Amino acid sequence: MSAPAPDVITQEVVRARVDGIMREMQAAVMRTGFSTIIRESHDFSAGITDRDGNTVGQHSALLQHRGAYPDCVKGVLQHYPHEAMEDGDCYLISDPYSSGCPHPNDMVVVTPVVVDGEVVAFCSSMGHKSDIGGQSPGSRNAIARDVFGEGLNIAPVRFHRKREPVKEVMQFLTANSRTPELVIGDLNAQAGAMYTIGAGRLKELFAQFGTETVTGAFADTARRTEARVRAAIAEWPDGEAEAEGYVDDIVDKSKAVRIHVRIEKSGDGLVADFSGSDDQSPGPINVRPPFIYGMAQFALIAMIDPNLYGNAGLARTIQFRFRPGSVVNPTYPAPVGFYSMTIPVVEDVLFEAMSKVAGRPLVAHNAPPNLVVIGNVSGGGRRYVQYELLRSGNGAYDGGDGWTGTAHSASGGSKFTSVEIIESEFDAEVERFEIIPDSGGAGKHRGGNGLLRRYRIHSESRFAGGNPRNLRPPHGLAGAGDGAPGGVTVNPGADDEETHLGLISNVPLPPDCIIEARTSGAGGVGSPKERDRRKVVRDLRNGLISRQAAVDVYGLDPQTADDALVPGL
Repeated sequence: MSAPAPDVITQEVVRARVDGIMREMQAAVMRTGFSTIIRESHDFSAGITDRDGNTVGQHSALLQHRGAYPDCVKGVLQHYPHEAMEDGDCYLISDPYSSGCPHPNDMVVVTPVVVDGEVVAFCSSMGHKSDIGGQSPGSRNAIARDVFGEGLNIAPVRFHRKREPVKEVMQFLTANSRTPELVIGDLNAQAGAMYTIGAGRLKELFAQFGTETVTGAFADTARRTEARVRAAIAEWPDGEAEAEGYVDDIVDKSKAVRIHVRIEKSGDGLVADFSGSDDQSPGPINVRPPFIYGMAQFALIAMIDPNLYGNAGLARTIQFRFRPGSVVNPTYPAPVGFYSMTIPVVEDVLFEAMSKVAGRPLVAHNAPPNLVVIGNVSGGGRRYVQYELLRSGNGAYDGGDGWTGTAHSASGGSKFTSVEIIESEFDAEVERFEIIPDSGGAGKHRGGNGLLRRYRIHSESRFAGGNPRNLRPPHGLAGAGDGAPGGVTVNPGADDEETHLGLISNVPLPPDCIIEARTSGAGGVGSPKERDRRKVVRDLRNGLISRQAAVDVYGLDPQTADDALVPGL
Protein backbone atom coordinates (compact mmCIF):
# COMPACT_ATOMS: atom_id res chain seq x y z
CA MET A 1 0.00 0.00 0.00
CA SER A 2 1.44 3.35 -1.04
CA ALA A 3 1.90 6.15 1.46
CA PRO A 4 -0.65 8.99 1.42
CA ALA A 5 0.28 12.19 -0.41
CA PRO A 6 2.23 14.52 1.91
CA ASP A 7 0.24 17.41 3.33
CA VAL A 8 1.28 21.01 2.74
CA ILE A 9 3.04 21.32 6.10
CA THR A 10 5.15 18.24 5.37
CA GLN A 11 5.89 19.58 1.90
CA GLU A 12 7.16 22.83 3.42
CA VAL A 13 9.28 21.02 5.98
CA VAL A 14 10.88 18.96 3.19
CA ARG A 15 11.35 22.04 1.03
CA ALA A 16 13.04 23.96 3.86
CA ARG A 17 15.33 21.02 4.61
CA VAL A 18 16.29 20.78 0.94
CA ASP A 19 16.99 24.52 0.86
CA GLY A 20 19.30 24.17 3.83
CA ILE A 21 21.09 21.20 2.26
CA MET A 22 21.73 23.18 -0.92
CA ARG A 23 23.15 26.10 1.05
CA GLU A 24 25.44 23.73 2.94
CA MET A 25 26.64 22.15 -0.31
CA GLN A 26 27.38 25.59 -1.74
CA ALA A 27 29.30 26.72 1.34
CA ALA A 28 31.32 23.51 1.47
CA VAL A 29 32.45 23.81 -2.16
CA MET A 30 33.47 27.43 -1.59
CA ARG A 31 35.47 26.58 1.52
CA THR A 32 37.26 23.56 0.09
CA GLY A 33 37.85 24.70 -3.49
CA PHE A 34 41.45 25.10 -4.61
CA SER A 35 41.26 27.91 -7.18
CA THR A 36 40.43 31.58 -6.75
CA ILE A 37 37.64 30.97 -9.28
CA ILE A 38 35.81 29.00 -6.60
CA ARG A 39 37.14 30.62 -3.41
CA GLU A 40 37.05 34.27 -4.52
CA SER A 41 35.02 34.70 -7.72
CA HIS A 42 32.34 32.17 -6.64
CA ASP A 43 31.84 31.05 -10.23
CA PHE A 44 30.04 27.85 -9.28
CA SER A 45 26.71 26.56 -8.02
CA ALA A 46 25.02 23.52 -6.54
CA GLY A 47 21.61 21.98 -7.16
CA ILE A 48 19.33 19.04 -6.47
CA THR A 49 17.11 17.23 -8.96
CA ASP A 50 14.81 14.24 -8.68
CA ARG A 51 15.83 10.90 -10.18
CA ASP A 52 14.65 11.98 -13.65
CA GLY A 53 16.53 15.29 -13.64
CA ASN A 54 13.64 17.61 -12.74
CA THR A 55 14.87 20.53 -10.66
CA VAL A 56 14.04 20.35 -6.95
CA GLY A 57 16.12 23.41 -6.13
CA GLN A 58 19.32 25.26 -6.86
CA HIS A 59 21.21 27.61 -4.57
CA SER A 60 23.45 30.20 -6.15
CA ALA A 61 23.28 33.80 -7.24
CA LEU A 62 24.25 32.46 -10.69
CA LEU A 63 20.62 31.84 -11.47
CA GLN A 64 21.13 30.87 -15.11
CA HIS A 65 22.74 27.66 -13.80
CA ARG A 66 19.25 26.52 -12.81
CA GLY A 67 18.48 25.75 -16.44
CA ALA A 68 21.53 23.52 -16.82
CA TYR A 69 21.09 20.80 -14.21
CA PRO A 70 18.18 18.93 -15.83
CA ASP A 71 20.11 18.49 -19.07
CA CYS A 72 23.29 17.53 -17.20
CA VAL A 73 21.50 14.75 -15.31
CA LYS A 74 19.71 13.58 -18.44
CA GLY A 75 23.02 13.58 -20.30
CA VAL A 76 24.53 11.29 -17.67
CA LEU A 77 21.49 9.02 -17.75
CA GLN A 78 21.90 8.52 -21.50
CA HIS A 79 25.23 6.78 -20.79
CA TYR A 80 24.67 5.38 -17.30
CA PRO A 81 21.16 4.16 -16.46
CA HIS A 82 19.90 4.18 -12.88
CA GLU A 83 20.53 0.46 -12.42
CA ALA A 84 24.24 0.94 -13.27
CA MET A 85 24.71 3.48 -10.47
CA GLU A 86 25.89 2.71 -6.96
CA ASP A 87 26.30 4.61 -3.73
CA GLY A 88 29.62 6.49 -3.82
CA ASP A 89 29.55 7.02 -7.59
CA CYS A 90 30.11 10.47 -9.07
CA TYR A 91 29.90 11.40 -12.75
CA LEU A 92 31.67 14.16 -14.64
CA ILE A 93 30.56 16.05 -17.74
CA SER A 94 31.54 19.22 -19.63
CA ASP A 95 30.51 18.69 -23.27
CA PRO A 96 28.04 21.49 -24.15
CA TYR A 97 26.25 19.38 -26.76
CA SER A 98 25.46 16.39 -24.55
CA SER A 99 24.62 18.22 -21.34
CA GLY A 100 23.55 21.56 -19.90
CA CYS A 101 27.14 22.79 -19.63
CA PRO A 102 27.44 26.15 -21.41
CA HIS A 103 31.09 25.69 -22.46
CA PRO A 104 33.81 23.12 -21.79
CA ASN A 105 35.41 25.15 -18.96
CA ASP A 106 32.27 24.66 -16.85
CA MET A 107 32.50 21.13 -15.49
CA VAL A 108 29.60 19.48 -13.67
CA VAL A 109 29.81 16.67 -11.15
CA VAL A 110 26.63 14.59 -10.76
CA THR A 111 26.22 12.42 -7.66
CA PRO A 112 23.35 9.91 -7.35
CA VAL A 113 21.55 9.67 -4.02
CA VAL A 114 20.99 5.96 -3.40
CA VAL A 115 18.44 4.76 -0.84
CA ASP A 116 17.75 1.03 -0.38
CA GLY A 117 19.58 0.30 -3.62
CA GLU A 118 17.51 2.75 -5.69
CA VAL A 119 18.51 6.14 -7.10
CA VAL A 120 16.05 8.67 -5.64
CA ALA A 121 17.70 12.00 -6.52
CA PHE A 122 20.88 13.66 -7.77
CA CYS A 123 23.15 16.31 -6.23
CA SER A 124 25.12 18.29 -8.81
CA SER A 125 27.63 21.12 -8.87
CA MET A 126 28.81 23.23 -11.78
CA GLY A 127 32.06 25.18 -11.56
CA HIS A 128 34.40 26.98 -13.95
CA LYS A 129 37.84 25.40 -14.34
CA SER A 130 41.01 27.43 -14.61
CA ASP A 131 42.47 25.69 -17.67
CA ILE A 132 41.44 22.74 -19.87
CA GLY A 133 44.14 23.05 -22.52
CA GLY A 134 43.86 24.68 -25.91
CA GLN A 135 45.81 27.50 -27.49
CA SER A 136 45.43 30.20 -24.84
CA PRO A 137 46.10 29.94 -21.08
CA GLY A 138 42.73 29.75 -19.37
CA SER A 139 41.29 28.04 -22.49
CA ARG A 140 39.49 31.15 -23.77
CA ASN A 141 40.35 30.98 -27.47
CA ALA A 142 38.98 33.82 -29.60
CA ILE A 143 40.06 32.13 -32.83
CA ALA A 144 38.32 28.82 -32.10
CA ARG A 145 36.00 27.92 -34.95
CA ASP A 146 34.57 24.78 -33.42
CA VAL A 147 34.20 23.34 -29.94
CA PHE A 148 37.27 21.15 -30.49
CA GLY A 149 39.41 24.30 -30.44
CA GLU A 150 38.26 25.17 -26.94
CA GLY A 151 40.13 22.54 -24.97
CA LEU A 152 39.05 19.33 -23.30
CA ASN A 153 35.43 18.26 -23.86
CA ILE A 154 34.18 15.52 -21.54
CA ALA A 155 31.21 13.37 -22.44
CA PRO A 156 29.65 11.78 -19.32
CA VAL A 157 32.19 9.60 -17.49
CA ARG A 158 32.35 7.99 -14.06
CA PHE A 159 34.65 10.27 -12.03
CA HIS A 160 34.49 8.51 -8.63
CA ARG A 161 33.72 4.88 -7.86
CA LYS A 162 32.94 4.03 -4.22
CA ARG A 163 34.18 7.52 -3.28
CA GLU A 164 37.58 6.91 -4.90
CA PRO A 165 38.73 8.81 -8.03
CA VAL A 166 38.84 6.76 -11.23
CA LYS A 167 42.53 6.59 -12.17
CA GLU A 168 42.05 6.90 -15.94
CA VAL A 169 39.90 10.01 -15.60
CA MET A 170 42.45 11.67 -13.32
CA GLN A 171 45.14 10.89 -15.90
CA PHE A 172 43.38 12.55 -18.81
CA LEU A 173 42.46 15.58 -16.65
CA THR A 174 46.11 15.94 -15.58
CA ALA A 175 47.36 15.63 -19.16
CA ASN A 176 44.99 18.28 -20.53
CA SER A 177 45.44 21.24 -18.20
CA ARG A 178 48.14 23.80 -17.49
CA THR A 179 46.91 23.84 -13.88
CA PRO A 180 45.85 20.24 -13.15
CA GLU A 181 46.18 20.59 -9.39
CA LEU A 182 43.57 23.36 -9.41
CA VAL A 183 41.21 21.57 -11.79
CA ILE A 184 41.33 18.30 -9.85
CA GLY A 185 41.27 20.06 -6.49
CA ASP A 186 38.11 21.97 -7.40
CA LEU A 187 36.44 18.87 -8.84
CA ASN A 188 37.16 16.88 -5.70
CA ALA A 189 35.78 19.75 -3.61
CA GLN A 190 32.58 19.64 -5.63
CA ALA A 191 32.32 15.85 -5.55
CA GLY A 192 33.04 15.68 -1.83
CA ALA A 193 30.38 18.24 -0.94
CA MET A 194 27.79 16.58 -3.16
CA TYR A 195 28.29 13.21 -1.44
CA THR A 196 29.07 13.96 2.21
CA ILE A 197 26.66 16.87 2.59
CA GLY A 198 24.25 16.60 -0.33
CA ALA A 199 23.64 12.86 -0.52
CA GLY A 200 24.31 12.38 3.19
CA ARG A 201 21.73 14.93 4.34
CA LEU A 202 19.18 13.76 1.76
CA LYS A 203 19.53 10.17 2.96
CA GLU A 204 18.71 11.39 6.48
CA LEU A 205 15.66 13.18 5.08
CA PHE A 206 14.47 10.06 3.22
CA ALA A 207 15.04 7.94 6.30
CA GLN A 208 12.98 10.28 8.46
CA PHE A 209 9.98 10.73 6.18
CA GLY A 210 10.15 7.78 3.80
CA THR A 211 10.94 7.68 0.10
CA GLU A 212 7.40 8.06 -1.15
CA THR A 213 6.71 11.03 1.11
CA VAL A 214 9.86 12.91 0.13
CA THR A 215 9.54 12.26 -3.60
CA GLY A 216 5.87 13.15 -3.33
CA ALA A 217 6.81 16.40 -1.62
CA PHE A 218 9.22 17.19 -4.47
CA ALA A 219 6.44 16.74 -7.05
CA ASP A 220 3.69 18.48 -5.05
CA THR A 221 5.85 21.50 -4.24
CA ALA A 222 6.61 21.85 -7.94
CA ARG A 223 2.88 21.67 -8.74
CA ARG A 224 2.10 24.35 -6.17
CA THR A 225 4.84 26.57 -7.59
CA GLU A 226 3.49 26.11 -11.10
CA ALA A 227 -0.05 26.96 -9.99
CA ARG A 228 1.12 30.08 -8.21
CA VAL A 229 3.14 31.32 -11.18
CA ARG A 230 0.34 30.60 -13.63
CA ALA A 231 -2.12 32.48 -11.43
CA ALA A 232 0.20 35.51 -11.46
CA ILE A 233 0.70 35.33 -15.24
CA ALA A 234 -3.05 35.06 -15.77
CA GLU A 235 -3.45 38.52 -14.22
CA TRP A 236 -1.28 40.09 -16.93
CA PRO A 237 -3.06 41.25 -20.08
CA ASP A 238 -2.71 38.97 -23.09
CA GLY A 239 -0.32 40.31 -25.68
CA GLU A 240 3.22 40.39 -27.01
CA ALA A 241 6.38 42.46 -26.51
CA GLU A 242 9.74 42.41 -28.24
CA ALA A 243 13.27 43.46 -27.38
CA GLU A 244 16.69 43.23 -28.97
CA GLY A 245 20.29 43.70 -27.97
CA TYR A 246 23.66 43.22 -29.59
CA VAL A 247 26.99 41.57 -28.93
CA ASP A 248 30.15 42.28 -30.94
CA ASP A 249 31.01 39.50 -33.34
CA ILE A 250 34.32 37.91 -32.42
CA VAL A 251 35.20 37.13 -36.07
CA ASP A 252 33.99 40.18 -38.01
CA LYS A 253 34.90 43.00 -35.62
CA SER A 254 32.73 45.46 -37.57
CA LYS A 255 29.57 43.41 -37.08
CA ALA A 256 27.13 43.41 -34.16
CA VAL A 257 25.20 40.15 -33.68
CA ARG A 258 21.51 40.60 -32.85
CA ILE A 259 19.80 38.84 -29.96
CA HIS A 260 16.02 39.16 -30.29
CA VAL A 261 13.13 37.86 -28.22
CA ARG A 262 9.37 38.11 -28.50
CA ILE A 263 7.44 37.30 -25.34
CA GLU A 264 3.94 36.03 -26.03
CA LYS A 265 1.46 35.94 -23.15
CA SER A 266 -1.77 33.99 -23.50
CA GLY A 267 -3.90 32.90 -20.57
CA ASP A 268 -1.64 31.56 -17.82
CA GLY A 269 1.43 30.74 -19.92
CA LEU A 270 4.32 32.44 -21.70
CA VAL A 271 6.32 31.73 -24.84
CA ALA A 272 9.81 33.18 -25.34
CA ASP A 273 10.50 33.21 -29.08
CA PHE A 274 14.18 33.70 -29.95
CA SER A 275 13.83 32.68 -33.60
CA GLY A 276 14.47 36.27 -34.75
CA SER A 277 18.03 36.21 -33.44
CA ASP A 278 20.94 36.26 -35.90
CA ASP A 279 22.67 33.18 -37.25
CA GLN A 280 25.34 31.55 -35.14
CA SER A 281 28.77 33.11 -35.28
CA PRO A 282 31.74 31.18 -36.65
CA GLY A 283 33.48 32.31 -33.44
CA PRO A 284 32.89 31.36 -29.80
CA ILE A 285 30.14 33.81 -28.76
CA ASN A 286 27.29 31.35 -29.29
CA VAL A 287 25.16 30.23 -26.34
CA ARG A 288 23.26 26.96 -25.92
CA PRO A 289 19.59 26.98 -24.77
CA PRO A 290 19.88 25.51 -21.23
CA PHE A 291 21.28 28.70 -19.70
CA ILE A 292 18.58 30.67 -21.52
CA TYR A 293 15.98 28.51 -19.77
CA GLY A 294 17.53 29.48 -16.44
CA MET A 295 17.69 33.15 -17.37
CA ALA A 296 14.01 33.21 -18.33
CA GLN A 297 13.11 31.59 -15.01
CA PHE A 298 15.12 34.29 -13.24
CA ALA A 299 13.19 36.97 -15.13
CA LEU A 300 9.89 35.37 -14.09
CA ILE A 301 10.97 35.35 -10.45
CA ALA A 302 11.88 39.04 -10.73
CA MET A 303 8.48 39.89 -12.24
CA ILE A 304 6.41 37.95 -9.71
CA ASP A 305 8.11 37.37 -6.35
CA PRO A 306 11.80 37.06 -5.39
CA ASN A 307 10.84 34.33 -2.91
CA LEU A 308 9.46 31.98 -5.56
CA TYR A 309 10.85 28.46 -5.38
CA GLY A 310 13.12 27.69 -8.31
CA ASN A 311 11.91 24.19 -9.12
CA ALA A 312 10.50 22.26 -12.06
CA GLY A 313 7.08 23.87 -11.59
CA LEU A 314 8.51 27.28 -12.42
CA ALA A 315 10.18 25.88 -15.54
CA ARG A 316 6.88 24.46 -16.84
CA THR A 317 5.22 27.90 -17.08
CA ILE A 318 7.32 29.17 -19.99
CA GLN A 319 7.93 27.59 -23.39
CA PHE A 320 10.66 28.44 -25.89
CA ARG A 321 11.16 28.71 -29.62
CA PHE A 322 14.66 28.60 -31.07
CA ARG A 323 15.82 28.51 -34.64
CA PRO A 324 18.48 25.83 -35.17
CA GLY A 325 21.73 27.38 -36.31
CA SER A 326 21.14 30.69 -34.53
CA VAL A 327 23.47 32.38 -32.07
CA VAL A 328 21.20 31.18 -29.22
CA ASN A 329 20.81 27.63 -30.54
CA PRO A 330 24.03 26.78 -32.40
CA THR A 331 24.46 23.50 -34.20
CA TYR A 332 27.26 21.10 -33.32
CA PRO A 333 30.20 21.68 -33.27
CA ALA A 334 29.90 25.50 -33.13
CA PRO A 335 32.24 27.10 -30.55
CA VAL A 336 30.77 28.50 -27.31
CA GLY A 337 33.82 29.44 -25.23
CA PHE A 338 32.87 33.09 -24.73
CA TYR A 339 29.16 32.38 -24.18
CA SER A 340 29.34 34.30 -20.88
CA MET A 341 29.77 37.52 -22.84
CA THR A 342 26.53 36.86 -24.75
CA ILE A 343 24.29 35.65 -21.94
CA PRO A 344 24.08 39.15 -20.36
CA VAL A 345 22.43 40.37 -23.58
CA VAL A 346 19.97 37.49 -23.35
CA GLU A 347 19.14 38.65 -19.83
CA ASP A 348 18.66 42.23 -21.01
CA VAL A 349 16.21 41.40 -23.78
CA LEU A 350 14.26 38.99 -21.58
CA PHE A 351 13.86 41.59 -18.84
CA GLU A 352 12.99 44.37 -21.27
CA ALA A 353 10.33 42.36 -23.09
CA MET A 354 8.93 40.57 -20.05
CA SER A 355 8.63 43.79 -18.04
CA LYS A 356 6.47 45.22 -20.84
CA VAL A 357 4.21 42.17 -20.86
CA ALA A 358 3.97 42.12 -17.06
CA GLY A 359 3.33 45.86 -16.76
CA ARG A 360 6.48 46.36 -14.69
CA PRO A 361 8.76 49.44 -14.84
CA LEU A 362 11.06 49.77 -17.85
CA VAL A 363 14.49 48.22 -17.35
CA ALA A 364 17.51 49.50 -19.28
CA HIS A 365 20.29 47.20 -20.43
CA ASN A 366 23.02 46.17 -18.02
CA ALA A 367 26.72 46.44 -18.68
CA PRO A 368 28.36 43.05 -19.28
CA PRO A 369 31.37 42.08 -17.18
CA ASN A 370 34.91 42.35 -18.45
CA LEU A 371 36.69 39.04 -18.56
CA VAL A 372 40.31 39.00 -17.36
CA VAL A 373 42.30 35.79 -17.89
CA ILE A 374 46.09 36.06 -17.48
CA GLY A 375 48.26 32.98 -17.79
CA ASN A 376 51.91 32.79 -16.74
CA VAL A 377 53.97 31.39 -19.63
CA SER A 378 57.40 32.45 -18.37
CA GLY A 379 58.50 28.85 -17.79
CA GLY A 380 59.73 29.73 -14.32
CA GLY A 381 58.01 29.32 -10.99
CA ARG A 382 54.48 28.07 -10.46
CA ARG A 383 52.17 27.82 -13.46
CA TYR A 384 48.99 29.74 -12.87
CA VAL A 385 45.97 31.25 -14.57
CA GLN A 386 44.59 34.44 -13.06
CA TYR A 387 40.85 34.49 -13.75
CA GLU A 388 38.58 37.41 -12.88
CA LEU A 389 35.10 38.62 -13.70
CA LEU A 390 35.12 42.40 -13.47
CA ARG A 391 31.63 43.45 -12.49
CA SER A 392 30.28 46.63 -14.00
CA GLY A 393 27.00 48.54 -13.81
CA ASN A 394 23.34 47.56 -13.70
CA GLY A 395 20.85 49.24 -15.97
CA ALA A 396 18.55 51.85 -14.49
CA TYR A 397 14.82 51.20 -14.20
CA ASP A 398 11.87 53.56 -14.33
CA GLY A 399 12.03 54.36 -10.66
CA GLY A 400 15.71 54.20 -9.70
CA ASP A 401 19.35 54.29 -10.73
CA GLY A 402 21.41 51.29 -11.72
CA TRP A 403 24.00 50.00 -9.29
CA THR A 404 27.73 50.29 -9.96
CA GLY A 405 29.93 47.22 -9.56
CA THR A 406 27.24 44.56 -9.82
CA ALA A 407 27.07 43.88 -13.59
CA HIS A 408 24.29 41.85 -15.11
CA SER A 409 21.96 40.69 -12.39
CA ALA A 410 22.13 36.95 -12.91
CA SER A 411 25.90 36.88 -12.29
CA GLY A 412 25.84 39.49 -9.58
CA GLY A 413 26.50 36.77 -7.03
CA SER A 414 29.99 36.16 -8.34
CA LYS A 415 32.58 38.36 -6.72
CA PHE A 416 35.53 40.60 -7.47
CA THR A 417 38.83 38.95 -6.68
CA SER A 418 40.33 41.14 -3.98
CA VAL A 419 43.53 43.08 -4.58
CA GLU A 420 45.20 41.27 -1.68
CA ILE A 421 44.47 37.83 -3.16
CA ILE A 422 45.69 38.84 -6.63
CA GLU A 423 48.96 40.20 -5.31
CA SER A 424 49.59 37.27 -2.96
CA GLU A 425 48.75 34.45 -5.39
CA PHE A 426 49.81 35.83 -8.78
CA ASP A 427 52.90 37.62 -10.07
CA ALA A 428 50.99 40.86 -10.53
CA GLU A 429 50.16 44.15 -8.82
CA VAL A 430 46.90 46.10 -9.01
CA GLU A 431 47.88 49.74 -9.54
CA ARG A 432 44.41 51.25 -10.00
CA PHE A 433 40.83 50.17 -9.30
CA GLU A 434 38.30 52.94 -9.76
CA ILE A 435 34.97 54.10 -11.17
CA ILE A 436 34.97 55.59 -14.67
CA PRO A 437 33.16 58.97 -14.66
CA ASP A 438 30.37 59.53 -17.24
CA SER A 439 30.33 55.84 -18.20
CA GLY A 440 26.79 55.18 -16.94
CA GLY A 441 24.00 56.13 -19.34
CA ALA A 442 22.75 59.63 -18.50
CA GLY A 443 19.08 59.81 -17.64
CA LYS A 444 16.39 60.75 -15.18
CA HIS A 445 17.55 57.48 -13.65
CA ARG A 446 21.26 57.01 -14.33
CA GLY A 447 22.80 53.73 -15.43
CA GLY A 448 25.50 52.12 -13.29
CA ASN A 449 29.05 53.23 -14.05
CA GLY A 450 31.86 51.18 -15.50
CA LEU A 451 35.05 50.32 -13.65
CA LEU A 452 38.76 50.45 -14.47
CA ARG A 453 41.36 48.03 -13.17
CA ARG A 454 45.05 48.44 -14.03
CA TYR A 455 47.62 45.68 -13.46
CA ARG A 456 51.40 45.50 -13.61
CA ILE A 457 52.36 42.02 -14.78
CA HIS A 458 55.83 40.93 -13.63
CA SER A 459 56.25 37.66 -15.55
CA GLU A 460 55.83 36.86 -19.23
CA SER A 461 52.14 36.08 -19.67
CA ARG A 462 49.25 35.86 -22.12
CA PHE A 463 45.93 37.69 -21.85
CA ALA A 464 42.43 36.63 -22.87
CA GLY A 465 39.12 38.38 -22.28
CA GLY A 466 37.81 41.84 -23.02
CA ASN A 467 34.42 43.45 -23.40
CA PRO A 468 31.68 42.30 -25.82
CA ARG A 469 29.42 45.36 -26.30
CA ASN A 470 31.29 48.18 -28.00
CA LEU A 471 29.60 48.58 -31.38
CA ARG A 472 26.15 48.74 -29.79
CA PRO A 473 26.70 49.49 -26.08
CA PRO A 474 24.09 48.72 -23.41
CA HIS A 475 21.22 50.97 -24.44
CA GLY A 476 19.11 53.34 -22.43
CA LEU A 477 15.36 53.76 -22.69
CA ALA A 478 12.81 56.59 -22.86
CA GLY A 479 15.26 59.30 -23.91
CA ALA A 480 18.20 58.21 -21.74
CA GLY A 481 21.79 57.68 -22.83
CA ASP A 482 23.56 54.42 -23.54
CA GLY A 483 26.34 53.10 -21.38
CA ALA A 484 29.90 53.81 -22.48
CA PRO A 485 31.81 50.99 -24.22
CA GLY A 486 34.73 49.24 -22.53
CA GLY A 487 38.07 47.90 -23.71
CA VAL A 488 41.55 46.66 -22.87
CA THR A 489 44.77 48.63 -23.26
CA VAL A 490 48.31 47.31 -22.97
CA ASN A 491 50.87 49.87 -21.73
CA PRO A 492 48.46 52.85 -21.71
CA GLY A 493 50.17 56.16 -22.49
CA ALA A 494 53.42 54.54 -23.64
CA ASP A 495 54.88 54.60 -27.14
CA ASP A 496 53.92 50.96 -27.61
CA GLU A 497 50.33 51.36 -26.37
CA GLU A 498 47.86 48.85 -27.82
CA THR A 499 44.10 49.15 -27.40
CA HIS A 500 41.86 46.16 -28.01
CA LEU A 501 38.10 46.33 -28.41
CA GLY A 502 35.88 43.28 -28.27
CA LEU A 503 36.99 39.83 -27.17
CA ILE A 504 40.60 38.72 -27.58
CA SER A 505 42.92 35.89 -26.57
CA ASN A 506 46.59 34.94 -26.39
CA VAL A 507 47.74 38.57 -26.34
CA PRO A 508 51.45 38.65 -25.31
CA LEU A 509 52.28 40.49 -22.07
CA PRO A 510 56.02 40.97 -21.63
CA PRO A 511 57.50 41.22 -18.13
CA ASP A 512 56.64 44.44 -16.24
CA CYS A 513 54.04 45.58 -18.73
CA ILE A 514 50.83 47.37 -17.77
CA ILE A 515 47.38 46.13 -18.78
CA GLU A 516 44.24 48.15 -18.17
CA ALA A 517 40.72 46.68 -18.36
CA ARG A 518 37.72 49.02 -18.64
CA THR A 519 34.19 47.71 -18.30
CA SER A 520 31.14 49.15 -20.02
CA GLY A 521 28.61 51.37 -18.33
CA ALA A 522 24.90 50.53 -18.22
CA GLY A 523 21.94 52.27 -19.87
CA GLY A 524 19.80 54.91 -18.20
CA VAL A 525 16.04 55.55 -18.22
CA GLY A 526 14.31 58.87 -18.98
CA SER A 527 15.63 62.26 -20.07
CA PRO A 528 18.70 63.42 -18.11
CA LYS A 529 17.24 66.93 -18.01
CA GLU A 530 14.51 65.53 -15.73
CA ARG A 531 16.96 64.17 -13.15
CA ASP A 532 16.58 65.52 -9.62
CA ARG A 533 19.13 68.36 -9.25
CA ARG A 534 20.19 67.05 -5.86
CA LYS A 535 21.10 63.71 -7.42
CA VAL A 536 23.11 65.45 -10.15
CA VAL A 537 25.06 67.35 -7.49
CA ARG A 538 25.60 64.15 -5.51
CA ASP A 539 26.86 62.30 -8.59
CA LEU A 540 29.23 65.16 -9.38
CA ARG A 541 30.66 65.21 -5.85
CA ASN A 542 31.06 61.43 -5.85
CA GLY A 543 32.95 61.42 -9.15
CA LEU A 544 30.28 59.49 -11.04
CA ILE A 545 29.87 62.30 -13.57
CA SER A 546 32.14 65.14 -14.72
CA ARG A 547 31.40 68.85 -14.42
CA GLN A 548 31.00 69.04 -18.19
CA ALA A 549 28.38 66.28 -18.20
CA ALA A 550 26.58 67.82 -15.23
CA VAL A 551 26.20 71.11 -17.13
CA ASP A 552 25.91 70.00 -20.77
CA VAL A 553 24.02 66.73 -20.44
CA TYR A 554 22.03 67.10 -17.23
CA GLY A 555 21.50 70.88 -17.54
CA LEU A 556 22.89 71.77 -14.11
CA ASP A 557 23.53 75.46 -13.55
CA PRO A 558 27.30 76.11 -14.04
CA GLN A 559 27.63 77.99 -10.75
CA THR A 560 25.88 75.18 -8.89
CA ALA A 561 28.30 72.74 -10.49
CA ASP A 562 31.30 74.83 -9.40
CA ASP A 563 29.95 75.12 -5.85
CA ALA A 564 29.41 71.37 -5.68
CA LEU A 565 33.13 70.81 -6.25
CA VAL A 566 34.23 73.15 -3.45
CA PRO A 567 35.04 71.12 -0.31
CA GLY A 568 32.86 72.01 2.65
CA LEU A 569 30.06 73.73 0.72
